[in-house]
Amino acid sequence: MKYRVPVYYDKFVCLGAECQDTCCKDWRIAIDGNSYKNYRQQPGEWGRRLFREIDHKNRSFRLHGRTCAFYNREGMCDIYKEMGRQGLCSGCRDYPRHREDYGEIQEIMLSLSCPEAARLILEDEFQGAWREQYREGKPTNAVAEKAFLQDLQELRQVMTNLIKNRAVGWNQRMAMVLALAHDFQCHNERIRRLDYPQSGERRRRWVRWLSKRYLSRDAPARFCEQMRPYQNEGTKRMVRMAAWMRLTQQMEPVLPYWQQKQDRVCTSLYHERKTAEYLDLERSFRQECMQWEQEWENLALYFIHTFLLGAVYDGDVYGKVKHMIFGCQVIREWCLFRYGNTGAVTREDLIAAAYRYSRQVENSDANLEYLERQFKNNRLFHLHSILEVLAGQTGTEAAW
Repeated sequence: MKYRVPVYYDKFVCLGAECQDTCCKDWRIAIDGNSYKNYRQQPGEWGRRLFREIDHKNRSFRLHGRTCAFYNREGMCDIYKEMGRQGLCSGCRDYPRHREDYGEIQEIMLSLSCPEAARLILEDEFQGAWREQYREGKPTNAVAEKAFLQDLQELRQVMTNLIKNRAVGWNQRMAMVLALAHDFQCHNERIRRLDYPQSGERRRRWVRWLSKRYLSRDAPARFCEQMRPYQNEGTKRMVRMAAWMRLTQQMEPVLPYWQQKQDRVCTSLYHERKTAEYLDLERSFRQECMQWEQEWENLALYFIHTFLLGAVYDGDVYGKVKHMIFGCQVIREWCLFRYGNTGAVTREDLIAAAYRYSRQVENSDANLEYLERQFKNNRLFHLHSILEVLAGQTGTEAAW
């Protein structure tokens, strides 16, 4: 078995009571079966309290207001105090660590939804580099196509190289990753639909060809020329971003007052400002963001590293890359909203926007499924619509 962990992984230490936004707030924590059985067997007053403060129908801890019933005034967990770390349910014990299972490959990462983990992820100077180790063990999840997994790993590496190429403008990097995913998806679906013999070898040759094409020296200039019709479309970008942000209001509200907060962002950015005012604000904000280039790259890499290989199960490479672009753009608009209100944006603002987005989206299966449906079926996420968002963001070829 091959295990991969990010280089920054071992640096994580839970801040406990010092955490600025504890994970014991704002969502119901599910209890795994073994922990639930253990809690039901606890004796005395402690056992009775456990019984009272568990929602047995949904098998989760009850909330008192916005916080878990076992979160005490000192900012600590009463279950931990009473039973030690082994008494915590698996979700509390492991969080923010999570494992992505690809059969013979296991990737263990930190979740962006934790403030301290988000800081480590965005400030990672090694930019998503992995440490690998081999251990004995049998795969816990069979991958039907090992060759497909290898192709996805190569594709992910090409995307990583594109994201980190600072000789190319940021939005063009995002657009090139999107186009790469689109080209791969179209060809792979055609191979599957026509049931070509030796389809795996055909796909392998296609991945190699795409790698050379997108990483060639002339690729940025060639791609920029192809994108020229989408440039200077600031009005379309503003309209489409407003629609994207409005879509997020329909999500299951994990964060408190979610719809109201999104409404304030949309009203401030898209309704109270004229198009020219919005574009001027966006242009000024873009200059401010240049000092956080590594952080934005790490954010995009997080989404690619977390989700892309999952296409080995559903085949949806294109949807995974749409998720990356959507996540980066929504987080960016939140920072733009703050910049418009205060005239400044800091690394801490970016970190806060990133972990809140992750809590709202990644900590809810319903919201992840909702976005997957939107990416697949909604015309707002067709290739040309997304390219209009990316190219229309700059307004000038130099910035693009």
